[in-house]
Amino acid sequence: MQGRDALWEFADSAYPTDQLSPSGESSGVQVRRRRPATAPIDWAMVWRSYGDLYVRRISELITAASADIEHELLFCILGGHGVSYELARSAAFRLRQLDVFAVDWDPQALQVRVREELNEAQFQPARKNGSLRRYRFPTRKAAHVAAAASWVKKRRPLAELLRGIESEHRRRELMCQCPGVGLKSASWLLRNAGLAENLAVIDVHVLRALASSGRINGVRLPQDYLAIEGKFLDWCSELEAPPAAMDLLLWGWQPAG
Repeated sequence: MQGRDALWEFADSAYPTDQLSPSGESSGVQVRRRRPATAPIDWAMVWRSYGDLYVRRISELITAASADIEHELLFCILGGHGVSYELARSAAFRLRQLDVFAVDWDPQALQVRVREELNEAQFQPARKNGSLRRYRFPTRKAAHVAAAASWVKKRRPLAELLRGIESEHRRRELMCQCPGVGLKSASWLLRNAGLAENLAVIDVHVLRALASSGRINGVRLPQDYLAIEGKFLDWCSELEAPPAAMDLLLWGWQPAG
């Protein structure tokens, strides 16, 4: 997960403020988003001023994060609605120790073992009293992980299979067939693996920026995902901003939560 951790550290360090917070899985230090002022942000000005930083860094970090597509997939399955980045990262780090994509796992045994692991109070971010957390949806996500592992085993090597598909949208369609993967997580996975440049990862920070810029109104996820993606990609085109770099900039410049 080093590429991903470095990516979010950069999102912090690229924001012009002294309120820095380091990151590191082994140290247990959490990645913390900055909380800039609530006044409307001139995104075009921000991109003109800082965009080059994000363009240069995102290319390096996506390359680093693409080393193991199966572990990226594990992170994506563990993330999603109601699960913070920190919690998903911590859970993925623990499950990597189980080697959940190993060929010798029986699917039912894997599901039971993953559920047991996710039920343990061992995950970041720590609470205010210092105690660690349980994962929020252990039963459902254990079933997704076990089913996804079976799906992947039938499609190895997955990275080569995806590279053999010319269209980014067709690649995403394939990944959406994997249990526990939807449009957002499939787009995230393909982008981080260097297999998509023109797919959007529609999360709350993108929705807020689009809404504050008057580009969307009254939309709902997941049913409006493709329409929102189109609005975001049109905006990126206007700014001459690579979507992945723009996404990271929006994430780093908005309040957390």
